Amino acid sequence: MNAGSPVLEVTLFGLASGAVIGLLALGLVLIYRTTGVLNFAHWAIGIIAVVGYIMLVGAGVPTPLAALAAMPLSVAAGVLAYRFVFRGLSRGNHLLVVLIAIGVAQLFSSLAALALRFEAFSSIHTWLPVADWRLFGASIRSTDLVSAIVAIGLAFGFLTWFRTSRTGRALRAVAQNREAAQLAGIDEGRYSQLAWGIGSALSALALLLVLPHMGGTQGGTLTVFHVSPLGTLLIPAFGAALAGGLVHLPMTLVGGFAFGLAQELLILAPKPWSELRTSIAAILIVALLLARTERFFGTQQEMEALEA
Repeated sequence: MNAGSPVLEVTLFGLASGAVIGLLALGLVLIYRTTGVLNFAHWAIGIIAVVGYIMLVGAGVPTPLAALAAMPLSVAAGVLAYRFVFRGLSRGNHLLVVLIAIGVAQLFSSLAALALRFEAFSSIHTWLPVADWRLFGASIRSTDLVSAIVAIGLAFGFLTWFRTSRTGRALRAVAQNREAAQLAGIDEGRYSQLAWGIGSALSALALLLVLPHMGGTQGGTLTVFHVSPLGTLLIPAFGAALAGGLVHLPMTLVGGFAFGLAQELLILAPKPWSELRTSIAAILIVALLLARTERFFGTQQEMEALEA
């Protein structure tokens, strides 16, 4: 193995991780732009699909089919959360919305733990082909590369759909000016519900791409920490969302790659810098909050709509 291989391997893994973080963050931004909810339940809603996948595989359902069948569980969870909890909340009271979102996250995490009988560890079978590939002298797992390609492809497909389709334009209209959208005949409730459904599907897919394949051919392990409300990737996903000011979807995707690379490349740094790997996401989030990135991406109409 050449000297450059470790750097290339870590970079490729960081890009794969960043693609999944970006996919999570796109769901966060879509929900926030459309309904004004900073969704701290995003990870817990995605975990519902992972738990469903584990149970379906345990019942003998083939793994690819089980992954496909489990995703609607998260979609249903997100839509129900919006309809019965967030739809009637005042968006101007951000503290109340955040506290309720944390409560909803705890509810879904508890339901997931209950479904798994509160086991400390639950095995997750892989559903993507697992192999070690060589790329430019570096070793990379097929699941990392496939996850990155799927995440990037879906992200760009989603961005194109969001900009060009009639439904995407309606969602943008609701995000930019809810009152004007209603006057134009756009059903705000219907499209807000759709935004929650799509955002929840993105969360489910992101977690199904990463968690079952963490251990290579051995599959993944769902731990108590993964079932917790904030999980392992929600904080970096929030950071990626902040990179786009919580409104700019393309920059959010770029932010996902930046956070993924920052976390993984620190593995190669000498001490004490390598020890910052676990806290780099929080450090970058503080920097982004101080920079107030929403000023660069959000229109005045969108900022007013999110406060309404």
